[in-house]
Amino acid sequence: MLFACLMLYMTIFAHLTILKHYAFKTRAWDLGIFTQSLWTTLNANRFLYHTCEIFLNPTGSFFGVHFSPILFLVLPFYWLAQTPETLLLLQSFVIALAAVPLYRLARAKAGSRCAGLTFSLAYLLYPGIHAVNWYDFHVQAFLPLFLFCVIYYATKKNWPRYFLFMLLSLMCDEHAAIITIFVGIYIAWTHRTAILSAIKRKDLVAKELFVPSTTMIVGSAWYWFTTWQRNVFFPIRPEAMSTFLGSSNFSILGARSPLEIPLLVVLRPWNAAQALAYNGPLKLLYIFLIFGPLAFLSFKRPSALIPTVPWFTFALMSQTLDHHSIGNQYEAYTVAFVFSAAVFAVGETFQRASSLKGIYPSLRRIALCTLLLFLVSSPLGIVVNLMFSNYSSVYIGRHEMEISDALKLVPQDASILTQDNLFPHVSHRVDAYVVPSRFFYTDIRNIVIDFLNQTIDRVDYILVDSETDPFAANLTLSFLNTKQQFILIACKDNDTIRLYKRQA
Repeated sequence: MLFACLMLYMTIFAHLTILKHYAFKTRAWDLGIFTQSLWTTLNANRFLYHTCEIFLNPTGSFFGVHFSPILFLVLPFYWLAQTPETLLLLQSFVIALAAVPLYRLARAKAGSRCAGLTFSLAYLLYPGIHAVNWYDFHVQAFLPLFLFCVIYYATKKNWPRYFLFMLLSLMCDEHAAIITIFVGIYIAWTHRTAILSAIKRKDLVAKELFVPSTTMIVGSAWYWFTTWQRNVFFPIRPEAMSTFLGSSNFSILGARSPLEIPLLVVLRPWNAAQALAYNGPLKLLYIFLIFGPLAFLSFKRPSALIPTVPWFTFALMSQTLDHHSIGNQYEAYTVAFVFSAAVFAVGETFQRASSLKGIYPSLRRIALCTLLLFLVSSPLGIVVNLMFSNYSSVYIGRHEMEISDALKLVPQDASILTQDNLFPHVSHRVDAYVVPSRFFYTDIRNIVIDFLNQTIDRVDYILVDSETDPFAANLTLSFLNTKQQFILIACKDNDTIRLYKRQA
């Protein structure tokens, strides 16, 4: 049954996300970034090169923004079929596959296949994981699989496999290193009695002491290395560093970078309280949607939530809605621990009751809460489809067909500037550029203006669609009005779709 559920999940999400791509609802941030990075590595002798943030990251390498060696494992799959659909299919597969170690963990801790299936199905219906799958492609999609394996093998005390999956987690991005440090803290807490005993015996190589300390040391060293390699090989433009670090997200707290947040929470408690209260109702809703599908059972085993502390501190201190709302890739940082905590809570009930009947009420509550919140907050659910149809729709109509026709007029090797939602469809070339409208009202506005001017001066084609992204289209057209070297070669769907070509 589990295999059938995995295949059903993967089929549905792969199909729908690919349709979403065909409906021009995928983005340069981040599907276009990954498709261009992988394509240029395979075909243009560039190292994970993309142009979407080249005004911030002059080398263009993805490693200048995130340290994600896991992409080297993605490259062979992309080599076999070099299309965005490959990434969307792969992402659906690895997200679904994470239900397997969760099933094993729940079966081992709660003593039944019923518990394993309940938790696995709850995961496959979990709105947070649907949001990760729905939002383009991200390396964080691998984290649930790897982190569930980390937890499972930690409970089995299979330390070689534990460290293998810990390494794979670290390879996803640099933020996984912070999570790893807190995983080490959690393991130290769970083995605190044995650790104290080992210290008294002066047995510094005891596994109970060696494993958590090594985990924390490796996590710290990895994070230092990720920062060092970026600063040395892929440095960020100095005047754009504040934007790169997202300082504006934490202006109430006063943090210039995420690493300052823990210290400032202690030193500036009033600012921290104000930051926490900012978007307060939405932050409460966020917590509800994270823990609600599991009937809040995760809170019965709070120690298992220790690895979630870094993300929740970051998200709840942030003023940016994306950080504390369902709909992005960020839930991948916490889902394994939220589910594991609930599994351990149900497992404790099983051990106390010494009977499967003792856990049935908890499993029924999980099933009911999961189903209700799936209907309310999943992109596949009824409520989201009714209230936010533009977000969940994969409809391909006349307008989308007109965009496809315009794209066919652009030669495969031609340079092009286009907007966020069109970029993934032209990203299989070195000289594809996106209008960085999301950065226009930041402190690097002048850099963005210079970038747009210089890019327009060197590309062969410009494609905009004022229906799907009016701001980017109008911004680009305002720059074009000052230049005479382009001619309009296609104008479709009541002038909303415009394709310009540089005059010979």
